[in-house]
Amino acid sequence: MANIEYDIETDSLYVNISSKHAYVTLEIGEKLALDLSKSNIPVGVEILEASKFISELFGRNVSKEAVGKMLCKVSQKDAIYLDFELAEARKESARLAIPGVYRSPIAVA
Repeated sequence: MANIEYDIETDSLYVNISSKHAYVTLEIGEKLALDLSKSNIPVGVEILEASKFISELFGRNVSKEAVGKMLCKVSQKDAIYLDFELAEARKESARLAIPGVYRSPIAVA
């Protein structure tokens, strides 16, 4: 399982993908950002307004408390896949796929 950091006060979620350090952050959505290392390797995903984002992903209202207890499995093939699992009475899961094409003039330079 991936290391997830959730701040209930700011409702922001960070999923660590790698132990490498972030060099540049790419906004890939209004509330979604991808951190890359100097060698263009994904190191983390940040989600703002996480409870709303996760609720939309699951298709139902998910409380901030449930987001804070959520688990996440990360896999990478043609994309980065974040498989979120709610640790509630009924186990539910939802997948977020982030396409593998992310180039930045800063990260490539």
